[in-house]
Amino acid sequence: MIYKSFNLSVIIRLLLFAVATAGLAIGSYHRNWLVATPLVLVVLILFFSLLYFLNSVNRKLAFFFDAVTNDDTTLHYTEHIRPGSLLALHQSLNKLNKHIADIKIVNEHNEKFFHEMLKSSATGLLAVDEKGYIEQINDSALDFIGLPSISHIDLLKQKNKDLYEQMMLITPGQSRTIKVLNGTELHLFSLKVALLNFGLNRYRLYSISDIKAEIEENELDSWQKLIRVMTHEIMNSIAPITSLSSTLSRIFIRNNNPLPAHEVTERHVTNIIHGLEVIENTGKGLMRFVEDYRKLTRIPDPVFKPIHISNWLKALRLLMKNRLDEEKVDLRITKKGSQEELIGDEKLLNQVMINIINNAIDALKDTAHKKITISVSEGATGRLKITVSDNGKGITSDEIEKIFIPFYTTKENGSGIGLSLSRKIMRLHKGSISVFSKPMEQTQFVLGF
Repeated sequence: MIYKSFNLSVIIRLLLFAVATAGLAIGSYHRNWLVATPLVLVVLILFFSLLYFLNSVNRKLAFFFDAVTNDDTTLHYTEHIRPGSLLALHQSLNKLNKHIADIKIVNEHNEKFFHEMLKSSATGLLAVDEKGYIEQINDSALDFIGLPSISHIDLLKQKNKDLYEQMMLITPGQSRTIKVLNGTELHLFSLKVALLNFGLNRYRLYSISDIKAEIEENELDSWQKLIRVMTHEIMNSIAPITSLSSTLSRIFIRNNNPLPAHEVTERHVTNIIHGLEVIENTGKGLMRFVEDYRKLTRIPDPVFKPIHISNWLKALRLLMKNRLDEEKVDLRITKKGSQEELIGDEKLLNQVMINIINNAIDALKDTAHKKITISVSEGATGRLKITVSDNGKGITSDEIEKIFIPFYTTKENGSGIGLSLSRKIMRLHKGSISVFSKPMEQTQFVLGF
């Protein structure tokens, strides 16, 4: 609408200018100076009026855009003006200016909100540009690094060289656990980094979380679960020994006196021998339990070497071939992604994979079409994942929470240390092991490297 009004005002002025110019030309041609002379003045007035009108619109627009450029939203054009085209222009500019002012207020509120959220976050956050200058940092991050303020990441090297080196080495998608001594107090931090792009600027956003209390709580919970399992196993072994020993001792006692030697019969000797065999077998079971515990605490240090993934998995399938054929299990290997090698200890990783595959075969005992799939893929961050899937009976939600606890087992003859060993081996590789299960449909063990 504003453009129509503007164009109409210009057209009217141009028509008046054209009529006055034509009259001036006719008067000059007929040498009628009485008419021509006033028309000269009229033509000049109309000409400068048109220029002023056009320039006034340009000036108003120029002032408006200058105000917008300088974040000045106080500019206001009067709405008591004629002609209607300028009134419409003033109203539109005022409306646009108010809209910009509202957006600015919302942005300021959002900026203040996020700034306060960043400031009050228990997680330490700091954004570093490509030159190492710290764009943003919250109080938690300053507390974690032990400095009242910091402007450049290199200044951290003077305060805590280890933390600085870890921050320089970490890549997006990784998570590092680091120890920082702040005075006399030792902190345990989880360090992560993400890349952020804002226009032409690129930042590394570090997040630092104090996980010491969480780890201590988890360790306490793990120890309590471990003690419960060990107590259960030990009591199950010792209780029969104690009871049987008491029973055997009473065989040779009558009326609180030892049984005379000439009254000892073959039946007494047979019972003693049988009882001692039971005690021996129970003792051996307890010794095996202790030996399993020793295995859990004596994992050798890994010897890291490049492992060709496809060749390694083919060798694993060949190693498991006899049992797979006996149980009639179809094992398939699939691979996606360009990563051909991983760095690890092949012997230790064989233990992990063999344990998981054996568990999968056991879970397929009552399944008609037994299938196991080993899938190699890469996550969004490029992290290698090896997934072992089976279509067996699955694991219940209650069991999933316990299967990594040492000595916990759902098998009749299981030791309960296989998955605990596997988790420890994966931690030695700076990796992880997790499990997902939908009973009677699918179970997946995922190794992350």
